Parts: sequence; C-alpha cells; structure tokens
Amino acid sequence: MKKFIVLGSGTAGLIAATMIKKRWGDKVSVSLYYDSKKKNIGVGESTTPTITYFLNAFLKVNLNDFLKETGSTIKLGINFKNWIPNTEYFHGFREIDFSHTHYPESLYSILMGTYDGGMNYSKASSTIPSHHLRFLHALHIDTQIFSDYVYEKIKDEIHIIDDVAEKVNSDGENINSIIFKNSGEVTADFYIDASGFNGVLIKELNSEWNDISSFLPIDSAIPQQIPFDFKEVPSHTLSEATDNGWIWQIPIGKRYGTGYLYSSRFTSDEEAREKYDRWLSENLGAKLETDKIIRYNPGYFTNHWIGNCLAVGLSSGFVEPLEATGIHIIIQQIKDFIEYNPTLKNLKYNREECNRRNLVLYKEIIEFVCLHYNTNRTDSEFWKYMTNNKTEWVKAFDQKCREEFLEETSIEKGKEFWHIDSYIQVAQGLKMFNPKSIQEFLDSLPNGEEILENCRLRHKEVSMAKKKNLNVPHRSVLNGSSIIS
Repeated sequence: MKKFIVLGSGTAGLIAATMIKKRWGDKVSVSLYYDSKKKNIGVGESTTPTITYFLNAFLKVNLNDFLKETGSTIKLGINFKNWIPNTEYFHGFREIDFSHTHYPESLYSILMGTYDGGMNYSKASSTIPSHHLRFLHALHIDTQIFSDYVYEKIKDEIHIIDDVAEKVNSDGENINSIIFKNSGEVTADFYIDASGFNGVLIKELNSEWNDISSFLPIDSAIPQQIPFDFKEVPSHTLSEATDNGWIWQIPIGKRYGTGYLYSSRFTSDEEAREKYDRWLSENLGAKLETDKIIRYNPGYFTNHWIGNCLAVGLSSGFVEPLEATGIHIIIQQIKDFIEYNPTLKNLKYNREECNRRNLVLYKEIIEFVCLHYNTNRTDSEFWKYMTNNKTEWVKAFDQKCREEFLEETSIEKGKEFWHIDSYIQVAQGLKMFNPKSIQEFLDSLPNGEEILENCRLRHKEVSMAKKKNLNVPHRSVLNGSSIIS
C-alpha cells in the first residue's frame, strides 16, 4: 500500500484526495491534514465544465441534487462588459458540433455582418437549454460549501487530521517528512501540496518560478458577498472592466459573490475600495463592508511534480481568475498525475511528461487571458500599460485576425483547453476582425468560393440548431421543477 499525505483541506486538497482514493482504492492510504482555523473565502467561484466531470466521474452525484444541496447555479458562459467601453460580448461554452472543416462557420457570419455569438450560447440570459438537449455547462459554487460537500462524501474513505505543519524536512529533491504540531513527524510515499499560495511543500524543492506580472500585473482582489433577491437568476458570470482592472459578479443561492480585482502597481488599496464601494452602490444597492484584500503573485512553477511531491492548484501557480480556470487546473493536474503514474512507481519519465503537460496548460491559459486585454484602451495608466505591454503571441494573433482569418487546424494545434470558437468569440467581442481583410483572404485562396459556401451551409446548420433550443428559466431548474439529465 502506498501512503499519500495531502496538505490542505481546501478545494484543491479535497479534490486531490478524492480523485486519488477513487482511482486506487485499497492500494493507497490517503491522509489529509488541515488547519480547522483556516476557512475558504467562500465568496463564490466560477468554474469550467471540468467540475461536472469531477462530480460525475469521482463523486457519482446527481447534478440536480447537488444544486439543491449546495445552492450552486448553472453557468453557460461569461458576459464581458466594458472591456471596450460601452460595449459587451458573451463567451459561451461550445456544444453544438458538426463535421470538422478547415474554416469555422463564423467566417461567413462575420464577413456578412450577421454574427450572433458562439456556436451554442450567444448572449447573457437567465435561461438554460431544457433537459432533453445535451448541453455543455459549468457551475457557480461557494467554495466553502463545495469543500464541505466533498468532505462529507469522502470522509469515511480517507484519514482527516486537524493539525498544523510546523516544519518540512527535505533534501531539495524529495520531501522526507513533515513535522506536525500534534501528530509529530509523519512520512509518506507521496506528498500532495494543496496549501494554497503558501506552497508549504513545493517551496522546499528546487523548482523554477515563472513570474508573469510584466504582462498580467493584477495582484489584488477585494471579495464580498451581497445578499440579493433574484427575480430571475442569471446563467452566466459577469466580468465588468474598470479603469484599473475588473469586477466579477456570480449568482449563488440568495446572493451574489462579487470581487474587485486590480494591480497594486497602479491602484492604491484606498482608491480600489472607494471605486468598488461606488460600483456596489450603483449596481447592487450595497455598500462595501469588508477590509479583506487577497494578495497573490501571478506566475507558476516550471515543475509542479518534483520527486515525491506534487503541487496542485494555488500551490503550483496562479494566473488570474478571468476565465475561471482555478478548479479546472486542480482537476487537470490530478487527472494527469493519475494517468502518468498508473503503477505508482514514480518514474522520472512520467514526472517529466506530466510537468510538460502542465506547462502546456499554463501557457494556453496565459495566452487566452492576455487576449482579453487586447482592447487598445489608453484611458488610464493601467490600460496604457496593458496596451503597451502585449505579449508577442497576442500581437501575432491580433495581426492574424485583422489581416486574414482563423483556420481550425492552426488554432487547435498544441491547444487543448479552448476550441477555436472561444478564440473567435473573444476576438470578435474586441473588434479584431475586418470583413474587408476576410474577403481579400478568401480571394487569395484557390478554392475561396467553395470555402465560403461550406461556411455558409455550416452557419445555416448552427443557426437552425440554435433556434430549436428549448430554453427554460434557470430558476425552474434550481427549484426542481425542471430537471437536468
């Protein structure tokens, strides 16, 4: 039997412990150490569809029951407001799919000026597809309630110890033991670092840190829950840009989870509080009632699996919460660890492959998040900086969009997280496409007319499929009168 120690009982620790125990069963012993005095922020978190994979594959829970028990809500996408002032666009999940072609159907609709959003969800609403339509969705959750829920499901299968790590013994390549306040010295075959930004275990090993603050400088967040009496429950996250960052707004239970994100390089805490308080008053009729500020260093470790230690979630790095990738990264990291370590022999080759996959994941997330800041705004010092400090990938992608169009094969090569439809939704929302250039691009191709006709037919299929969507009020699903299958 292989022994695992998971340090940290937050979202990352509980997900890691669950997936490892469910995968290997009696072949492993999993001990989760946590400090009961530390609680998750619980303000509300937006997720990707990967969370439904975790709930279905590892917890075997019924989604309708989960929604009732946790107060979670369904998320179909993100509504981006004022990233270009006085405009908004929607980035929705993709599910409608047809046979792959070299060019997406939106080539036709953007050229003709009839683009109406992504392949499935086109705009922010308070409805969801009815239960008999297969659809891709994520969830809005309260992380503390979610952690408590997972805890109840897994508590009889793992050892859960309330204790505080006081010292880590390491030779720089492996963790040798952890000394706890009450348990004393404890050893294991594998150590999972789920200690959050502190990185209690991984910082004892020799892993290179990649700082990304030069192009993603947001490093501070003010979170607050706002009680709210919903007449209609939004089925999306709101991301609203400000003059020095952006605000999230997430519907959960009988409240909104909100937060104000900014860069300490350009905004003082006092100024951030004043502007957030004003926004809360104008948009939700509320006042800022918290002094809490979350600080983080944007970046990630080159190797998150070193020797017998695997760092997951915030211990391995953090980009920023713009596209709700936090829980997705946790699940993907443990999924890769499971797939690349089936015999639990901890082979060097498997570690290197798992680390390589993690770097690909972080690279794609960083590129996609940076793309959202390609607004060319210069109305504040923050936005001047973002406009003048674009990454080379964003510059090249911007030129590609403005001068030609996107081929499915080129955007999908080496990318696993988002489909080309996501890149097009964001690029179109940021006004990066030029119909004149698209036409010139088609004219330059020997089969341009055929490509346009194929895109037209595919666009017609997508439009017809959208019209056939039977939508029900989000609230009807949450109260159980409509069921998700």
